[in-house]
Amino acid sequence: MDILLLDLLRKIPQIGAFAHRQGLSPHDRATIGKGFFFVFVESGTALLTDMRQDYTIKGEDLIVLSPSLAATLHHASPDFTFTFICLVPEYFDSLPGSQLLYSQLAEFIQVDHLPIVSLKPEKSRYLRQTFTLFSSDLRGFKIYPNGIIDHLCCLLLLQTADTFCQSNRHMPVYVKRSGEIFRKFRKLLTAHYRQHHDIGFYADELHISTTYLSRIVKQTTGNTVRFLISELLCADARRMLVCTDLDIKEIASQLGFSDQSVFGKFFVKKTGLSPLKFRLRKEL
Repeated sequence: MDILLLDLLRKIPQIGAFAHRQGLSPHDRATIGKGFFFVFVESGTALLTDMRQDYTIKGEDLIVLSPSLAATLHHASPDFTFTFICLVPEYFDSLPGSQLLYSQLAEFIQVDHLPIVSLKPEKSRYLRQTFTLFSSDLRGFKIYPNGIIDHLCCLLLLQTADTFCQSNRHMPVYVKRSGEIFRKFRKLLTAHYRQHHDIGFYADELHISTTYLSRIVKQTTGNTVRFLISELLCADARRMLVCTDLDIKEIASQLGFSDQSVFGKFFVKKTGLSPLKFRLRKEL
């Protein structure tokens, strides 16, 4: 059975969602993406697959996925259980420790390897305690729930950043200027990718040259600014074609394309299908 990991989550206001001790049958496939996912494997084994390779994950492994990364859990052993927390990108960016953690994650992105760390028993026990704090009991706080959740999330981010830092010993523990620029670029991209498809807009907003922005994005993600914009636009287009009854001209307009023809050429280049054929295929 194919499932979206978010469907398993219990919602926590403001941050995203949380789930504890979820299990998967050997025939289930769970897709992880569209958020900052912190996955702690408690027991058993499973395969985690991204666009490039398979990873065997096991008890006491910690996996962190950013919105630009997607992976699928499958072939889980009968005793496979895991806890996971999802933070929505806007909330993640607002936390003080977000850039410290992202600087560590960037090291894995640059070498095309999912951010997976095997924890030693003492670190595993402590992280398990942290994850346990994210429970339905949070709903019992009525006066200062947001502050409590903020501090718990800061603890999780700093604890995770410290763990990855010890794994990436050659990575600096401070935030470089390039890292701060990339963080601001991601926020701008999330807010404006529909209206602005050109790198010049983002460079101007950040008060840097297009060449410098291109270099930072390439060094951090391995991809170009144009590629990141096109991935967001294509994902949005797919969703609209499948989940809405908007006509193709309206979808093109909402995604900032000058006309339906330009949008069609873009979509064919990304998917190999015209928007109409993609929609009809999904309706079969």
